[in-house]
Amino acid sequence: MLAAGFSAFYAFRRSPVCAGDGKYMATQSDCEAWGFTPETCKQAIEKARAVIARAAPKSETMFQCELRFSDCFQAPEGGFSPRPSFCLRQDKGAEPLEVRYLEYESDRMNRKKTKEVRIN
Repeated sequence: MLAAGFSAFYAFRRSPVCAGDGKYMATQSDCEAWGFTPETCKQAIEKARAVIARAAPKSETMFQCELRFSDCFQAPEGGFSPRPSFCLRQDKGAEPLEVRYLEYESDRMNRKKTKEVRIN
């Protein structure tokens, strides 16, 4: 019983959660699957990428970026940044909330694990 409780806590603790009734997404198809319009999704993704491009570390090459982050995109100003995930709410339009990216880190046994980094 205790093991089941701990397993449930751990699983839910690691799940991305959005404040309020927000929906968690990272791609255009995720966004549209939640019922947002394609134009709203496109605007939200562009805004989330702009936040990441300003706040997250940049890499000179896609290869360097993908060694450090789980997925990357080419920033308009040059360089490569981690691909964002974010929350979106119907009442906020195309304004992404709780912007995040995944970064690799190594544990004591030098195994790669991902760590979620929240920007706002």
